[in-house]
Amino acid sequence: MRNCHVQFCERFEQWFLGCTRLFYSKQTFVDFFKTEDQFTEWQVIRWTFLIYNNLLACSIFKLTQLGKRLIMNNITLVGFLLMQAALFGHSSAIIAADLNRQQLVEESTQWNGEKFQNSEVVPSVEWGASLKMFWNYFTNKPEGFIPDPPLPSEPFDISLWNDQRDFQFAWLGHTTFLIKIDDKVILTDPMFSQKAGSFGWVSPKRYSKTLASTDTLPMLDVVLITHNHPDHLDEQSIKALIPKTKHFITPLVVGELLEEWGVSHKKIFELDWWQTKSIDGLTITAAPAKHTSERGVFDKNLTLWASYGIRGKQQNIYLSGDSGWFKGLHEIGERLGPFDVTFFEIGAYSNLKGQMEIHYTPEQAVKAHQAVRGKLIVPSGWGTFDLGLFPWHEPIERFLIAANQAGIDYVTPKIGEVIIPGKEDGLGAWWKRFIKKTQ
Repeated sequence: MRNCHVQFCERFEQWFLGCTRLFYSKQTFVDFFKTEDQFTEWQVIRWTFLIYNNLLACSIFKLTQLGKRLIMNNITLVGFLLMQAALFGHSSAIIAADLNRQQLVEESTQWNGEKFQNSEVVPSVEWGASLKMFWNYFTNKPEGFIPDPPLPSEPFDISLWNDQRDFQFAWLGHTTFLIKIDDKVILTDPMFSQKAGSFGWVSPKRYSKTLASTDTLPMLDVVLITHNHPDHLDEQSIKALIPKTKHFITPLVVGELLEEWGVSHKKIFELDWWQTKSIDGLTITAAPAKHTSERGVFDKNLTLWASYGIRGKQQNIYLSGDSGWFKGLHEIGERLGPFDVTFFEIGAYSNLKGQMEIHYTPEQAVKAHQAVRGKLIVPSGWGTFDLGLFPWHEPIERFLIAANQAGIDYVTPKIGEVIIPGKEDGLGAWWKRFIKKTQ
């Protein structure tokens, strides 16, 4: 009887190993125990087999003496493995990082005990009007709302970028900017995928070209994330940038998602509003913004959102992130300004209650630029994804009118074009020739 059971278990184990490799991933196991890949594939398979072996012993041998022995042996081994997971599965550094994150959340004045909140009330979205807008978005848009063919991008020449040590930047589409300041390289909200999100045909498609590969980018000192919405925090883009990035700076709790994607917790710095991180003399301060966060249906406002002030030895710049107009912009200007250059999003506005409060219109972006005491403004968040019920060129056209009326300085760079402020770059209305082709 014993030999039969041993032979059966050996064959069952061989069969089970094959099935487990097909249907059970190591990553699922690792995610369940919240470890950082300390478990080998064999450990995963062996754990699962032990559970099945116990069930087999109970069902087939009806708790005979052999079955009882098998169960006791396996329970002992499982207990030992559980102790291993408790003692070694979580590194002390990871546990400390989680505890530190929780402490920062609890100390944040933006945290109300359940979720993060804005300094000004944002009304709930009107679902009836929202569904109507959703229907119109997919069924009633006239031709010309996206350019055809796609908007081009300038080829990025890394040799020219590396040779230049002055302050410079390049717009890479949407709100992604490559910025060099004090010879440090910053990349904001990296988004190089063809869709903004993972919701299939519902996700907005990219209608402008971008980098052929992130391999063309220089080594990055900082990847700067403003919030966790899919068009600003893209999984594939982050994973591609891990080998060439020294630091990732995010608002509170956003770093947790980066860890799940493979970024070491040692590289991640999470900031609350008004907290600062210094990197080799470069000072990055998270500042308020009026927005929300979510990547699904049940995680609304469980991570923070932010704008940023970036101060170097000679230049001071401001990154708006996604935000609507709010009175706190004046405080940002007083505490962190004036700014030599500001980057403001202009292309995701809406007339829908609950949405119009969290995105700038082009006119509000100009007003916000003045509130934070900016000198040169660079519009962003347009010309990349179809995010509203308006033609793709409407945001930049409205921006030009508002900026000229306000008498402020601005540049409107081509996608991929390297801009050195003070030089005659980025001043042309390059998009106008594409409007004619879509009407």
